[in-house]
Amino acid sequence: MGTVCCLAPVVEDQINELLANPEGVSDFLEMSEEDEEIGGVDLDKAWHGIHFLLTGSAWEGEEPLCYLVRGGEEVGAEDDGARVLRPNQIADWVNALSAISSDDLRKRFDPEAMMKAEIYPEIWDRVLEEDDILGYLLENYEILLSFLEQTKKENKGAVISVM
Repeated sequence: MGTVCCLAPVVEDQINELLANPEGVSDFLEMSEEDEEIGGVDLDKAWHGIHFLLTGSAWEGEEPLCYLVRGGEEVGAEDDGARVLRPNQIADWVNALSAISSDDLRKRFDPEAMMKAEIYPEIWDRVLEEDDILGYLLENYEILLSFLEQTKKENKGAVISVM
C-alpha cells in the first residue's frame, strides 16, 4: 500500500477537541476516510513530490509551503502521523499557493534532485514518455489546492495525516 497523505477539514471546535483528547484522532481519521460528506482528500503517494516542488527540499521549507510534511500542531500517537492546521494557517497556505502556477511547478520538477533527496516513492527517474509522473504530481496538486480553497472558504482548519 505505501505511505499516503490524507487531509480532512475540521472546524476550530473539533481542532480543540482533538488536541484535548488526542486518542480520538484515530477514530476521526477513520471516520473521515469512510464518510465522503466530510470532504477530505487523499493525495495518494504524491504528497512528498508536491512538497519537494513547493519547497525544494525533502523535509524542510518555509511555512506555509511546508505544511504537507511539517507545521501545525501534532495530535494523537506518533504512529497516527497527524497534525492539525487552524483556519488562519489554511488561509496563509492558500494565499502562498496562489502565487505559484503550474508552470512554476513544472520548472521545479527535477527528477535527479528528487531521487538524490529520496523523495517518496522514489519513482522520479522513470521515463516521462512512458509514465507521466509529473502529470501525477500536478493532478494531485490541483486536488490539494481545490481542497484548501474550499476549506478556507468555509473558514475551517484541517487534519493532515501521513501514514
